[in-house]
This record gives sequence, structure tokens and C-alpha cells, in this order.
Amino acid sequence: MKESRIRIDGFRMHHAILKEFHFLRDQSFERPPASAYVVYMTMLNQLQVEQNQRGMLKEYNLSYWAKKLGISYSTLWGGRKFLEDHHFVKEEIHEGLPVIRLKDVDKYNTPELNGVSLNYLIIPHALFETNILAEFVRTSNPEGIELLLSLLNQFRTGLSFSKTGEMEKIKQERTMKTLKLQLNKNAKGVRKTLSVLEALFSIEFTGIEIRGKQIWIKKATFFLKPECVEENTDEFNVHSLMAKLSNELTYFFDGHQIKFKPRDQIDVMISFKQEVMNKLNYLMDEDDESFTIRDRFMKTFFLQTMDQIGLHIHTEKQRKGSFHFYSIGAFFRMAFRKYLPGALKKIPYELIHEAKIREYTKTGQTPELHGVI
Repeated sequence: MKESRIRIDGFRMHHAILKEFHFLRDQSFERPPASAYVVYMTMLNQLQVEQNQRGMLKEYNLSYWAKKLGISYSTLWGGRKFLEDHHFVKEEIHEGLPVIRLKDVDKYNTPELNGVSLNYLIIPHALFETNILAEFVRTSNPEGIELLLSLLNQFRTGLSFSKTGEMEKIKQERTMKTLKLQLNKNAKGVRKTLSVLEALFSIEFTGIEIRGKQIWIKKATFFLKPECVEENTDEFNVHSLMAKLSNELTYFFDGHQIKFKPRDQIDVMISFKQEVMNKLNYLMDEDDESFTIRDRFMKTFFLQTMDQIGLHIHTEKQRKGSFHFYSIGAFFRMAFRKYLPGALKKIPYELIHEAKIREYTKTGQTPELHGVI
């Protein structure tokens, strides 16, 4: 990352509108469901696509977003109905055609004309390439989305005040006590929510204690991942990798009778890219020209990790009679992270060492492999 001011690569959500969601949450008996947040964010994204500062949508397609996000149309329709019932959006006729107008967006986009402050957070486009929204809708977890928006709001502020643009130095902290209150969950529920958010945030835990059979965490520190700020990033372009490994993944799901959606499959590949591929970008053969060892390792590691997960599923089914994923993508992410250090020991350390030197020489940053092996 160049030493220049960086911004989250995304679209605006005005803070005043978010406060209206919070008002309904805190002062009424109809708290906004996760689907309402999701629909509103997709509408804001479409506003940017149409470049309409007046808050008027001409080409919004709910079916498209249902398919893209892996959320049922009926669920998103319910979210849109909530937005209409509470006057966040409404249908109008404009020049003889139906449009959707988002309340007050035009006012907040022209603060100099309306005597309001320009105060907004940025929602990264990368969010729509993850399984975060689908998981929070599926588990009826609007609090998870509210935590996400709270973090994004603070990261935008942190980035705006950063003089160097060094993302790794910009962080947000939450105590476990605060997270329990904000998410209205116990410690286990908090950890599950955070595991879903790891698609966009690197999360470090401090003050970890083992009490009996329980894990106690004092504080979580969040770092925004590079794909949220790098323009024209390729971080989520996993189509070529999907083409090579999607058949094996499909066979794995079918073989273990695991119900999955296309978004789950993409989420697994995103996890693999972030946890494995990105750490091996600079691992080359001894000739310093080819990547045969690296590519063979990644394919073998992916298949072996599936075998380990399959063994775990079989064991759990024998022990409990059934097995259920809370989040397929998050589960695979934890498995990739768990097994990678041991698997890398099979690669000659000289090649690992050279990869670290090569990455540091090119980027000036701490090598990704440094924290793994």
C-alpha cells in the first residue's frame, strides 16, 4: 500500500439514517430485522451504480440481490416491506415510470443547501462478495449487522485521520463485555458472530483464559482487511480457483449430505484465498521462475483439509447422531488456519525462507508467512 491517504472502497450510508434504524431498535416494538438492513444497503449500492444523488432508483432488482447474496426472495421482500412501512423508502411515479425513492438521501447529499452535516460511513463493495449478510439473515442476527456498521463507521474515521495510510496500524477494540451487550449474546454467541465477520476483518483476541472447559476472552481487536480499501482489487476474484476445485467441493458436500448454497461454496473459496493463497504468493521453486511446488501444495492442502473435515463430521455424527454447520465458510476458514502451519513443514524451509525475503523486498511489509511458520 502506498503511503497516501486510503479510503474504504465502497458506497455511502448516511449516519442520520443509521440513527433512525437505531431509534426504531431502541424505542419501538418493531426492531429492524437483518433483512431490512441488507435491502437498504443493496439500494444504497444501486444508487452509486446509477450515480443518483437524489436517492431515486430506476433499476433496482430484488431478485438479482436474492440470487447474488444467497438469501431467499421472500425474506428480502419482507425486509423491503419493513423499509416501506417505516418510510425509509417509497415507490413513486417519475416521468411516467415507477421508481424507488430513499428518504432524505438527497438532503444529506447536499448539506450546504439543507443546513445538515455531511456525516456518513462507507460500506465496502467487498461485503457483497462474502457470506456475512446471508449468515446474519439466516440466523436472525441484526445485531451482527449493527456491529459491522459500527466498526465500518469507526474505521472510516480512523482512515480519514491516518497520515501514512498504513492499514495495519488502524484498529478498533471491543471488550467481551461490550460485545455481549451489543450483540445480546453469551460468549459463545459472540465468538460465532465474530467468526462470520472474519471475511472482512482480521480479529485478534487478548486476555484469553481457559476456565474449566470454557474459553474466556477479555478483548477483541479488529483490523480491516486490504480488500476493503484497495481499488480494483482482485482479492475476491476466485472464479479460476473455483473452476479447479469446485467439483471436489461439490462431491464433498454431496458425499456428506450437506445442504449448501452457491454462496457457501464461494465463501469457502474466499476463505481459502485469504488464509492460504495470499500467504503463498511469493513461494517459488528453486529456479526462482516457476510456482509448481506452490500450486501443487495448495491443491493437496485443500483436498487434505476436506478429508480432515469429513473425518470430523463422521466422528460427530457417530457421537451425537447429527452434525450441523453454523457457517460453512467460517468452519472451513478455521480448518485452513489450523492445519496450514503443520502442512507447510513439508515444504523445504529454504523455499519458505526465500519466499519471506522475496515478499519483504517487494512490499516492505512483514511477510504473510512470518506469522504462520
